[in-house]
Formats: sequence, structure tokens, C-alpha cells
Amino acid sequence: MKFVFQTMPAYGHLNPMLGVAQELINRGHKVTVYNVSEFKDKIESVGAEFKKLPLGTDTIDLRILHNAVNIAELSLQGTELLVDPLIKEIEEEKPDCLIHDSLSLWGKVVGLHTKIPTVALVPSMAINLKVILNQTSFLINDYKYIASHPLIFLNIMRRFRNVYMRKGLIPPFTTDIFSNSEKLNIVFTSRYFQPLEKSFNESYKFVGPIVYDRQEKQLNVITENNKPIIYVALGTIYNDKVDTYRSIIQALKVVSYPSYISIGKYINISDLGDIPPNVYIASYLPQLEMLGKSSLFISHCGMNSVNESLYFGVPLLMIPIIQEQRINAKRVEELGAGIYHKKQPIDIPQFVESINSLLQDKKYKHAADLASTALSSCGGAKEAANHILNFIS
Repeated sequence: MKFVFQTMPAYGHLNPMLGVAQELINRGHKVTVYNVSEFKDKIESVGAEFKKLPLGTDTIDLRILHNAVNIAELSLQGTELLVDPLIKEIEEEKPDCLIHDSLSLWGKVVGLHTKIPTVALVPSMAINLKVILNQTSFLINDYKYIASHPLIFLNIMRRFRNVYMRKGLIPPFTTDIFSNSEKLNIVFTSRYFQPLEKSFNESYKFVGPIVYDRQEKQLNVITENNKPIIYVALGTIYNDKVDTYRSIIQALKVVSYPSYISIGKYINISDLGDIPPNVYIASYLPQLEMLGKSSLFISHCGMNSVNESLYFGVPLLMIPIIQEQRINAKRVEELGAGIYHKKQPIDIPQFVESINSLLQDKKYKHAADLASTALSSCGGAKEAANHILNFIS
């Protein structure tokens, strides 16, 4: 069978999706993935065919996505540009199934128009109205922005409806713009982690994190001793705050444990000042390898990072940046598997205290291990592929 995947051009969305694609390929199916050229090699490395999204540009700066309005705006812009050319290409390809991530609105519209069986992949926790209302305290700034910019919000709602209506489709409920659902929704976490999990019906399949060989360059600088290792990564999008890294480095100097920091592509190591001997810094570190050897993960708390950390039973010290990450951090803290550091700028003495607590108090490791058991029992990519194949057959 032939599958077409569509996803946002971001590692947190693409990495788990490619694990599912690889599983389908291993079972003898053909997979085509639409994305931007930055990810061409990564997509082809799992055996999938790469096709460039017909966006008219190959550069998308996702750092603008600071609130719900920005997210809706980007989703609508992409959908308005992509729906017509994708419909044309997909009708020519005649795939057996379309698979899109839940933030790729264009994938849902294309699926409805072409009447091809369509599956949503959910790289965050699953979202419905009950979850949104339950997390109101984290969304207050969004509500304030909408209240102070009503015309912008009304224009977004108009465009959202038009995207569907001009294809003769009935627009779904407004929340669908942030997490669009299908008759089958594959969620990359566990029901144990999912808030209000009983509010989701059987169309939601919780398969846990997608952990597979990403063919990433292995690291040869990890210190082999009995000291706990600390791994630091603040994602691939909102990772350009020099002062945040400087504060983390100061705290790591105090605790003196071997520490490894991945800073991404937006910052130069020379911007970070004096680096203590117990801290190793690189623009990129292979995350799965690092988590397999670490005792603590200092993270921005993106869903992919949370899933992978807990999969390996690694407690988290969390410094979230945007709403979704704050919601994730709250949930990790509720489960006892980490500490949510709320003070910004970072309070270094408090940060040091949290590092020591997470490494010395066994309750955090125990809670992370409980989450690991729940996540690893969900089935991962194999279970996701089973659900997809059963759905289209």
C-alpha cells in the first residue's frame, strides 16, 4: 500500500512521524513524506520518498509561534497555500491513506476533499474542549490577547471557515485549528500521562513515544565514571536565549556533575562566556543516546522531549517557554517525575537546589520509572502501524 505523510517542518513533529513511516516501510509499504528541504536527508534515511511542500519558500521560522493566534495564523497560511496543489498531486498519486500531524490543517482538508482514508498523528498530549478548559490558567495570556484584538481573532475564524467551505466542506469546531482530529488519532504518549484521558474515545490510540534508530552521530566524549550525568536541551525552536544558557551553566558549575548541553543552531558557543571543565557544549547532541546515559534532563518540556525522557526513566528539571510546554511541565510535576522551575530569569541558587533534589531524592527517579513502564508498554511504532493498517482495511 501507499501512504502519504504531511507534517509541520519541526523535529518534534517529524521525528516520531518518521518512526511510524519506517515501520510501515519495513512491512513492505511505500511512504512519501511532504516537508521542507532541510529534512530531505532525514526523511530519505528511513527509506521514504521526499517531496517538497509547494509553499513557495523553503524557510519557515517557527520561533514566531508564541501564542494561539500565531499558531492559528501559521496553520491557516500554510493551508491556504497548500490545499490546492496538494490535492492535485495526491489525486495523481492515488495513495491508500493520508497521514498528517494534528497541527497540519491542510492534511485534514485534503483528506476530506479527496475522500482518502486519513489518520492524524498527535505529537503533543491530546486536546479537546475539556482539556482546554482544564488548562485555562496557562492560556490566560492567549485569552487576553484575543480580547484585546477581536478583529484579528474574527478574521482567523472567517478564514478557518472559508478553508473548508470553498471545498464544499462543513467546518468543524474551532478547537480543530489547534489539534485537528480524524476517525483515527495516534497519540504519542500514554493514557497514564494524558490529562483527562477518560474524555477521549476509542478513536484516540495512545501508543507512547516513537523510539527508533535515528542514525544519529554517536557521541564519544561522555565521561565514563560513577557520577550522574546531566543532559541539557531546550528544543530546536525557542532555544536562542543566551542568558538562559549562561544561568544554567553557572548552576552546573556549582553542582560539578558531568553535564552536556545541546545549544542548537541559533547561538555560538563563544557567546556563553567561560565554560567550566565539567560542562561540554555542542550545537547538536544525539538525544536518545544522551537520555540513555543520563540521570537528569534539563528541558524546555516539549512533548517529544518529555516522552523520550520519561521513556528512559530520567527525571526532568523543566524551564518551559510557551503554553504547551508549561502544561507538559505541570503534568510531569503532578506525576512526581520532575520539578517545574517557574522563576524567570532563572534563580540560580534555587536551580542548584532543584538539581540536587532531583539527583538525590529517589522519589523522582521512582516516579519517572513508573511513567517509563506506562510509556514503554504502549507499543510505539509497531502499535501505531497496526492501528493504521487495521483502520484502512
